[in-house]
Amino acid sequence: MISSDILTEKNRIQEKLSAESHSIHDYLYRSHIAAEEVAKSYGFSLRYAELPNKSFQGTPLRYAPELSR
Repeated sequence: MISSDILTEKNRIQEKLSAESHSIHDYLYRSHIAAEEVAKSYGFSLRYAELPNKSFQGTPLRYAPELSR
């Protein structure tokens, strides 16, 4: 198995988020927030591709109401 500092950190964060989350929706929400914080700390913003099925875009993060941004 390939190992590096980046992969070690990625695995640590995934385990932490998994332990804190109550559902897959909660995990995805927490992952999104963590990715935004990392991007901000490095001085860039995340941009997502446009999906061909517009009904999926802009779906509210209603699955983790106990978490606030």
